[in-house]
Amino acid sequence: VNENSPFKVARAAFDTFDCEGNGFIPVTDLPNVLEKLDMVSEEDYVEFMKERLDPDSTGIILFPAFIEEFVPGAWEKQDQSLQNKQFVVHHYNGLRQSNFDSKVNYRLGAAAVYLEYNQVMEASTAPTPLLRVLRTKWPTIEIDWQSQPSIS
Repeated sequence: VNENSPFKVARAAFDTFDCEGNGFIPVTDLPNVLEKLDMVSEEDYVEFMKERLDPDSTGIILFPAFIEEFVPGAWEKQDQSLQNKQFVVHHYNGLRQSNFDSKVNYRLGAAAVYLEYNQVMEASTAPTPLLRVLRTKWPTIEIDWQSQPSIS
C-alpha cells in the first residue's frame, strides 16, 4: 500500500485519536478526525456522519466502519491476518446471579472473523453486550455459542 494512499492517510488520522490502538474512537473525536483529513467539519455534516458511523448510539466509531465510509473497499484489502479466521471462544461468567442456573459456569463458542465488514452488518442480529465488546478488537467477528442460554 502506497504511503500516501487514501487508506494510509485515513488510518493515520484515525490512529491519532485511537491512542491505545483499540480500533475505535469516541464519536466526540469525529470533528477532529475530519479536520485532520481536511474534510468538511461543519456541525450538520458531523452529526450526519455520527449517525452513519454509530447507528446504535454506542458513543464509539469502529475503524472498519470509518474506513468503509471514507475509503470504500479498502477494508477488504487490509489486515489480511485478522480476516477469515476461525477460533474457539471460552466465556467464563463468575457472577452466580447472572447465570441461568445460579452457578458459576462457562460457555463455548465458535468465532469467525469475516473478510468483509458488510457481511457482518447483513448477517448479524442485534449484538449482545459481550459481542459489542469483542467487536472493539475484532470488528467483523460473529460467534455461534454452542451452549444455551445465549450470553447476554
